Amino acid sequence: MQYVEIELTQGNINNDHLYLSSITEFFPSDSFGGSNSQDIAPVLLEIHCGINEPVFTDIASDKNIFRKRSWVKEFFKTHNMAAGDKVIIEKTGRHRYHVYPKRS
Repeated sequence: MQYVEIELTQGNINNDHLYLSSITEFFPSDSFGGSNSQDIAPVLLEIHCGINEPVFTDIASDKNIFRKRSWVKEFFKTHNMAAGDKVIIEKTGRHRYHVYPKRS
């Protein structure tokens, strides 16, 4: 599998994050950190979303969301995303991903 699709919820929009719980197996196990920023994963993911420089983050395993979230708010705003819209996460390397909105 080279990409996954997730549907946004209102909680995603309100809290500037992407729920990754249903797709955790898509990411390498060494990219999951603990519940706080002092317990980051051994290897960070490189996220490309087309709105900024790449973001380097791990996944907070207690919430199954990308730990760094400031880019998510801008991503939602730039692409005018709302609950029910779908996001594609495409694997482009071992720890590298491209995140973009699914267009009809």
